[in-house]
Amino acid sequence: MPWKQLLFGLLLAVLALGVWLLTSVLELGPTNALVAVVGGVILGLTRDRSPLARYGAFLIGLVLGLFVLVFGMAGWIGWLVGIIILTVISALTKGRLPLWAMILGGGTLAAIYTPALMANPWFLLTEYPTAFFVALAASSGGFLVTILVELLEDKEEKREEVRAENRAENDATPPPVPVSATAVTPAAAGNAPDAGSTGAQQ
Repeated sequence: MPWKQLLFGLLLAVLALGVWLLTSVLELGPTNALVAVVGGVILGLTRDRSPLARYGAFLIGLVLGLFVLVFGMAGWIGWLVGIIILTVISALTKGRLPLWAMILGGGTLAAIYTPALMANPWFLLTEYPTAFFVALAASSGGFLVTILVELLEDKEEKREEVRAENRAENDATPPPVPVSATAVTPAAAGNAPDAGSTGAQQ
């Protein structure tokens, strides 16, 4: 729907501008924050499981993203171990926490924090909380904007379905048959005197 695209684009533009200005003032890395916004939008647009389950899995990915990065510094085996850990978590919850959302969370944090980690690995404990806060706040904003627009669209679609059902019911109802004023009912025909019997009586 056009209104959905306009509303979605407008809200995302306002969010991106606000995130850019805030992170620029606080020197938190505006480019990294916009990456997190995109991650939140992807999380909201993908309709798999409930929004709460998706968001919870994304948060787990953000938290474990640090360990994935540390493991990744050891080479490809580190990344493999990180994915296995996320897979086990998803399996233990019987898929209620989708694996892809956890990988998205870990990947979002990796995209934000990997350059800083490679440049200054000894600042890990001091820089990670900042990167985590930026990723959490920006991705949550993108996720909430997307979910809000989707809820509004679902509500509008339900209204359209109700209108369509009402129109179908009205079309299926046959119009009333008009009754002529000169039509003679069976009861009236039975009570009417017979012309032959009238003449005989005379």
